[in-house]
Amino acid sequence: MDSKMPTPKSPSIVISERQKEILSKIARQSTADFREVSRASLLLEIEKGKPNSRIAKVMGCSIDKVRHWRYKWLDNQDVSAKIESEQENSNTLEKSIRKILTDNPRPGAPPTYSSEQYCQILAVALEPPEESGRPISQWSNRELADECNKRGITSGISERQAGRFLKRNRCETAS
Repeated sequence: MDSKMPTPKSPSIVISERQKEILSKIARQSTADFREVSRASLLLEIEKGKPNSRIAKVMGCSIDKVRHWRYKWLDNQDVSAKIESEQENSNTLEKSIRKILTDNPRPGAPPTYSSEQYCQILAVALEPPEESGRPISQWSNRELADECNKRGITSGISERQAGRFLKRNRCETAS
């Protein structure tokens, strides 16, 4: 008796001609998000009925990724089919497909500081400290945090956080 059990066949996905057109369009877009392009291409490969392992090898990704997107499409297949049958406008269908191709929200706390605040903090850090009436030649973490709080850019930014912003900016500009 053979000890190897045959691996169960993955469920097939159904992609209509209109959906294929949209996925192909997305897969060919040079200005689209890379993840969106690769996921559209991946779904088009999955639809051909090949095993996950072969698709993973061809697409240069993990079997888990293939499996994830196969089941994500399956979970949304009925919704897309319903939108397609009810709408003459392909924009609604394309929006639905693009929504399927996006990542689910990730857990975690929202950022403490907005992009605008980050830019304002860096702008202060780029100013000579003398312009702010500070008797120093370079910003220290403490002085920068104090100035940002004084100007109302932030409320209570710590010296340590101001230092992180400076350090991050040094790393980005150095590369």
